[in-house]
Amino acid sequence: DIPRFREMFPQLDVREGVWFVHDGKYITSAGGARSFEAALYLCEYLYGAEVARRLAQGLVIDWDLNAVPHVVVQPSD
Repeated sequence: DIPRFREMFPQLDVREGVWFVHDGKYITSAGGARSFEAALYLCEYLYGAEVARRLAQGLVIDWDLNAVPHVVVQPSD
């Protein structure tokens, strides 16, 4: 219940329609099976697209970061 969550935590920037958010040193996901996308994103971020693709293949997951709804928050100066 996103509206209730926003009401309970008004100081948070809650994003809708995305499977994960990368904000600085934190990556948060929608949870459940959607955690795989956040984990594969982290793998791609750290080790590159080919490693993430091969890992996803072993997990029988089609991996294309461009097809995954996500947000990368850019730090403000």
